[in-house]
Amino acid sequence: MKRSKQLLVVSHCVINQNAVVDGEARSPGIMKAAVDWSYKQGYGIFQLPCPEFTFLGPDRPPMTVEEYDTPEFHNHNRKILLPYIEQLKVYQDHGYEIVGGLGISDSPSCDPGKGVFMQDFIQIATEYEVNIDFFWQIPNTPSGKFDPNHPKGIFGPVSSSIKVNEAVKE
Repeated sequence: MKRSKQLLVVSHCVINQNAVVDGEARSPGIMKAAVDWSYKQGYGIFQLPCPEFTFLGPDRPPMTVEEYDTPEFHNHNRKILLPYIEQLKVYQDHGYEIVGGLGISDSPSCDPGKGVFMQDFIQIATEYEVNIDFFWQIPNTPSGKFDPNHPKGIFGPVSSSIKVNEAVKE
């Protein structure tokens, strides 16, 4: 069988809800609708690390964007992201297409528009010339169900809406 050579970059908790802050999980394990959609599209799933879990552990308290927007967290993000960015660059340089990203709406880290980790991810990807131009998102709804065609499931192009965060630069 021929590979699709298409990758979807996903927030860690799309595949592992056990990493989510207690009380905030949108699924008991995986976010099945997102995984099923990826499968139907023929996309490989490229899972990013969970920055909150690796920064503060599994018993961390819920925090805000402002609480995570610190030099320490930005430095942590850069440290954990660089190996992933390097892998994505190798994929891209060998003809693979990164079809987009899938973030978590209203997450202080993984919201495609305001999440501290996603801001850092896009900035570092840009530095390394890794092209990720479009994002979908898991909506912050009671069901948390992903629908790639619903307006709450689409974030859209990142080029005009992601602010460059100077704190992440070396």
